[in-house]
Amino acid sequence: MLNLLEELLKPFSIFVYPQSLRKINEELYIFVAKINNTKNIGIIKQNQSIYFSNPYFSEDKKIEKTGFSVNIYPLNFENYQKLKEIIPINPKTCNKKISFGTGDRLGLVTSAQLSVLKDYNLFPILAQQSPRELIKTKRDFKDVLLKSVIGVLEIGYTDSYGADADHIKDEKYLMEAIDAGYTMYTLDISDFIERIENLTSKEIREKYEKISSFSKKIIEKYAGKKIKISNEEYFELSYDELCKSAIVYEKALSFVEMVYEILRSKLLEFDIEVSIDEGERDTTPEDHFFVVQFLHEKGIDFKSLAPKFPGEFQKGIDYIGDIKKFENELKKQYALTKALEGYRLSLHSGSDKFSIYKSFYKITEGNFHIKTSGTSWLEAVKTIARYSPDLFLELYHIALENLEESKKAYKVSITKEEFPKEIKEDYIEFLKKPNVRQLFHISYGVLLDEKREEIYEILNKNEKEHYQYVSENIRKHLKNLFEEE
Repeated sequence: MLNLLEELLKPFSIFVYPQSLRKINEELYIFVAKINNTKNIGIIKQNQSIYFSNPYFSEDKKIEKTGFSVNIYPLNFENYQKLKEIIPINPKTCNKKISFGTGDRLGLVTSAQLSVLKDYNLFPILAQQSPRELIKTKRDFKDVLLKSVIGVLEIGYTDSYGADADHIKDEKYLMEAIDAGYTMYTLDISDFIERIENLTSKEIREKYEKISSFSKKIIEKYAGKKIKISNEEYFELSYDELCKSAIVYEKALSFVEMVYEILRSKLLEFDIEVSIDEGERDTTPEDHFFVVQFLHEKGIDFKSLAPKFPGEFQKGIDYIGDIKKFENELKKQYALTKALEGYRLSLHSGSDKFSIYKSFYKITEGNFHIKTSGTSWLEAVKTIARYSPDLFLELYHIALENLEESKKAYKVSITKEEFPKEIKEDYIEFLKKPNVRQLFHISYGVLLDEKREEIYEILNKNEKEHYQYVSENIRKHLKNLFEEE
């Protein structure tokens, strides 16, 4: 069937992704076709009443000697809804101990990511974007999901995958993600927490008096509780620290309650992740315990918690900090997950954090979620550096000129003064430098604003090489994580 299909479509300059051809039943096949740099779904049918909107051909084309006919359609949301009735292509909730989120800011490389993810015993979260990323890329939740779906089809992937509405802070984006059919909701409560760093002891006592009796009961019941790390080690929950945790998080957790009730009213299944990793405050054991116990006693079922670990998790580069200190704190955080049960730890800004992957896997006993996002975007930049040096140079100067604006959305420690005005080395080697990676990592918004067409043109023209870079990068992450040599 593939050879006959390719022969039929070749005169129309339509490329068929060979791995995408999927037999649904004796009278129905689907595939992915590329027309003018746009990926579409193809339907091959025989005696089937299946109708999608906006066909490429005004009449179905006959595949000679087969009795089948074919047409091609855009994967818009309307056609996606119809496609779900034919095959179970929609995202699902997580069903494995390990999940790994990739994200695809450009909507081009899901299949390249999956080519590696499918080789590991993990649950892939493919559509992973935050409102901040949607604004900067001028996309929406539906578009991100559809591009992931086309990638799933393109590579012929038939297992489950998830879709993460990342860093949800308000009801507007929550409802958009629900409407698009996302399965994971990462709730960022950083805007709702109380800041206590500069408060006096008297001010903290006054704040404590104002918290609810519900929170006070948790403190009174669990202060002094011992949490076992190992047969030889344990730690004790401090009364004073639990009081501070309640002050910091109580109001913020009402947002989680609200979202949970909305999700329960709209969806049969969903995964919630609670993110407390933003801001300057490292998550104390008491913070972790209070947040989890509060939610559990409210009857809120969440699947993962993202604490803020010591050290710095800056974008596009390895972990910065004392690894031993990180490991010691991770042991406490993981001990709490075992004591409280029902959820996993999540590592945010997890891309390129190779130096802590092995210990993270070992300490959590292979039970976690890791978020990566911008690392695949950097592989797109690498592709441009190799195949369009002039465009790469333009992007570099645009990124430099807009560095201060880009830094407003991301925590990085780079300054314009540390970058050369002229690049006097190989661009690929230049791009390996940590500060250069960070520069491009945070600059995707302005670069797409000014050079979107040129960026997509080069990446589409060199799709095979772009895919190879992305797959090699994801494989490097997973080899490190799964302790492969």
